[in-house]
Amino acid sequence: MKTIYLIFLILFSNQTFCQDISLKGLDNSKRKDEIVAEIGKLKITAEEFIYSYEFGPAFPKKQKDSKLTHLNYMINEKLLALEGVETGVMDKDYPKDIYKDIESDLAAEEMFKKEIATNVEVKDSEIEKVIDKKQTEYEIRWLYSNYQTTIGKYFKLINSGTSFDSIFSNQLNDSVFLDDRQLKTSLYNIYVKNPAFAQIIDTLKPGVTSNPIHTDDGWYIIKIDNILKSLITNETEYEKLKSESINAITNSKLDILSDEYVKELFVDENPIIKRDVFNVLRSYLGKFILTSEKYSEFDLENKLDLALTNLGLKRGDKYPGLTLVECKSINITLDEFIVWFKIREQNVKFIKDDLARFSKSLEDLVWLMVRDKLITEQAYQKGCNKSDWVVRQSEWWKQKISYSAYRNELANSITLDSEEIKLVDAKSKSQPEILSEKLSKKILYKILELKKKYKVSINKNVLDDINVSSENDKKAIDMYIVKRGNLVPRPAFPSIDSDWQGWE
Repeated sequence: MKTIYLIFLILFSNQTFCQDISLKGLDNSKRKDEIVAEIGKLKITAEEFIYSYEFGPAFPKKQKDSKLTHLNYMINEKLLALEGVETGVMDKDYPKDIYKDIESDLAAEEMFKKEIATNVEVKDSEIEKVIDKKQTEYEIRWLYSNYQTTIGKYFKLINSGTSFDSIFSNQLNDSVFLDDRQLKTSLYNIYVKNPAFAQIIDTLKPGVTSNPIHTDDGWYIIKIDNILKSLITNETEYEKLKSESINAITNSKLDILSDEYVKELFVDENPIIKRDVFNVLRSYLGKFILTSEKYSEFDLENKLDLALTNLGLKRGDKYPGLTLVECKSINITLDEFIVWFKIREQNVKFIKDDLARFSKSLEDLVWLMVRDKLITEQAYQKGCNKSDWVVRQSEWWKQKISYSAYRNELANSITLDSEEIKLVDAKSKSQPEILSEKLSKKILYKILELKKKYKVSINKNVLDDINVSSENDKKAIDMYIVKRGNLVPRPAFPSIDSDWQGWE
């Protein structure tokens, strides 16, 4: 079980609880339930618009009428979402499974927020320590090597009188640049990115080189060139630092409590992977994710036959319902894992060097799926999927998924005619360019058609009264906030596609 705990300490530590960010900062709380637009039976509230706008792409924010530009693209997506529902895209397995996983993720967040976040206490002394780290800026350089023997030679040279600067200069070359070996940042940022590294830096004095330091990616010798302490100039700056520090401490403590919660779940449920079913899974996935040479080298065909024989099955048999993981209160089937995996396969990397490491990377993935299933089971038992906030967000995501699935069907229906193929052959235009142009035209005609089918109305007064953080700003930049530590990697909130930028 120690291995399992390590996996979850790593993978669950990014769990965040920003799902219901405050609308108070922009003074929108009182109007969050007001209707900004109606599209057939769908309504866009001020709350949904704000989240979509704030967490969405930057291109609408650069326009003369930013909010209306963004809203019009939301309306386009809602129209296509309505048509998607009507044509049955949400009855198909893949969109339905994605929606179910996102709903589970939202319910899990709600459970952790209610059961764990309420137990977090932040002391004044902790806040002051973080503020101090945020104000302390370090200028550091380091020597690096993959090998202990090399870093040991550097250390001996320094002790015998060779200057750090000369060894440092010798490390720089055509592939190693100055910025690859130096850093100027706050001690707090170093703690966030690499806590173990920061703890060592925190003990060093300017001008002194460290002893050799070993980390997961190699060996280091660090030298602090300077430590700068910035002064708080006014109360506003202090309050900002204090707020940032409280959030940082809260999230850190939430990570620890979340890890403990997952550990307890595993102890209570005592999950066991059924080895023969796992071997069936390994051979099945190996067909798709390994080269034919690797598949043969790992002898996965014979290992599949042996596993099936042990299960009382043979090639060609149908074997739904095979238990992959046995827990105290639930069993998780091979079919459930396949569905879970298909939704996440774009974010999964397997180690394919040898059979043992390939098997280990797959086993780690199974444990991650077990974590998701156990957390989801708890969240649904506690009714977290029925909370108002989860229900509202789930509906936003359902509409977004319906739009995406229907848009994908439109894209798949496009083919090139003979004249277009000639353009591709003559290299006048690429195939993706032609397909993109045809899809844009198809979507435009479909939206015009749907605007006749569904009534669309905009409440300009409500829209004008909504406060946003960036409006009519030509310097607006894209910021992608992705929830990677959750049950399924996803944007924080559904928003409009960046593809609409081509319509500007």
